[in-house]
Amino acid sequence: MDPDIRGIRWAFVLVGVADGTLLPFIPLYLLERGLGAPAIGLVLAGMALVWLFAGLACGYLADRRIRPERIVLAGASAAAAVGLTLALTGDGVTTALLIVALTLVRSPLTLLDAIALRKLRTKSRTGYARIRLRMSAGWAVSAVASGAAYHVLGLRLIPFLYAPLVAVVALWIWRAVKPDMSSASSDAPTPLVKGVRLGGIPLAVVGFLVSCLLLGISLAATQNFVTLQISVLGGGALLVGAAGAFQALTEIPTMGYTHVLTRYLSHQALFALGCVIYLAVFVAWALVSNALVVALLKLVIGVGFALTYVAAVTIANDLSPSRFRATGQALVKSVLFGLAPIIGALGGGVVYGTFGARVMFLASTFVVAAAGALALVVVPVARRTAEPSPLALEAAAPATP
Repeated sequence: MDPDIRGIRWAFVLVGVADGTLLPFIPLYLLERGLGAPAIGLVLAGMALVWLFAGLACGYLADRRIRPERIVLAGASAAAAVGLTLALTGDGVTTALLIVALTLVRSPLTLLDAIALRKLRTKSRTGYARIRLRMSAGWAVSAVASGAAYHVLGLRLIPFLYAPLVAVVALWIWRAVKPDMSSASSDAPTPLVKGVRLGGIPLAVVGFLVSCLLLGISLAATQNFVTLQISVLGGGALLVGAAGAFQALTEIPTMGYTHVLTRYLSHQALFALGCVIYLAVFVAWALVSNALVVALLKLVIGVGFALTYVAAVTIANDLSPSRFRATGQALVKSVLFGLAPIIGALGGGVVYGTFGARVMFLASTFVVAAAGALALVVVPVARRTAEPSPLALEAAAPATP
């Protein structure tokens, strides 16, 4: 196996393991520090705002000035240092500020997708999904194991697990993920960006960003606060961690078989199908009052996430000029995981605190339905021909097996 591919595969695994000890438990961690649902929503919105601008900055630098591998290395190293400082405070406000700071320094990790796509250079890019599923596998194991540890020892253990694990990520990136020294052969847009334009920007790009915005709003308003709902219904840290693992368990096989689905469906159809799955689960969450059932529904969420995430990464790649692949990925992710969660977390916190979980989940169904429908309308279907993709044109090397 190509050492570059092996290196990036294990990088995804290690990031999943590290993130699984932290991200599923942030709402509970803040709740334990004395913050209520609206305040937690404000913190989550602050995290999203930082992710929005930091992600765009990382994409800009990666395409124009600094090798993305070096940016990821710096981010993982800084995350280890900031993560450890969480152990030094028990105050809610200080903890919230440190978590926002941690979001800032770990934002370069979003460049892993761009690095993987560039190293693969395959026409169909199906190899990306098989790499990305390794992050889900790492997350699944980590979320369950750390959730069990927190259930017994308390959430104060979070900094002592996350900081060393993300330090391992930094070490691995330094040792095993080498910068790609090749350059793009052309900065011309791909065929998918031709056609109607809005203010000089292709309408397909604008429409897909709006679709990602709507999807991200619905996810932020549900995924973050379903953690609190599990707690309210009697579940603890172990069940919260298990819920995260349930989602990852179904992400893995779904991502592994997306190459089969793309034989019959376009990437925008896969994106829309994922939105339909989200819609069904949101309705179920609105009606269910058992913590275990709420957690088990994450198994279905995993399928929706796998379809929408892989489709979004691929569509972003198709819509981006070859010189600006990292910027394109950063833009989509900044909207999906940055701008959208600002609206979703704030709105979700207010609706959850004022009207309850049922109203919030049902309102989110309309938003995610609009996201899927818009993607079907605005994103053109990629041509299924034997002509090389932009990534293949960039590469002088043969496709990786």
